[in-house]
Amino acid sequence: MAEAVIIPFPGVSCATREQDRLRLALEDLQSALAEQKRALSDWRFAMAELGVGVAGLGHALGNYQHSLGGVESRLTGLRAETCRLQDWSASAAFS
Repeated sequence: MAEAVIIPFPGVSCATREQDRLRLALEDLQSALAEQKRALSDWRFAMAELGVGVAGLGHALGNYQHSLGGVESRLTGLRAETCRLQDWSASAAFS
């Protein structure tokens, strides 16, 4: 019987495996950076919306303050009228 010749099966070299691992790691890193970029964009959008909301609240509070000023003015007039009526009733009682 003739001796068999064994031909080694070409295996993946160590350098090729390391390059594949590095490529996969870089792909994961790029994916993570893309997700972080999206998250930052979403955060900036949320901050802009918050700014709009706060500006609206400031405007509403300004209107409320103006309204309270009108109420104060009317109350001052009513107090003056009350004092005038009180003085009139006191003078009418002694007449």
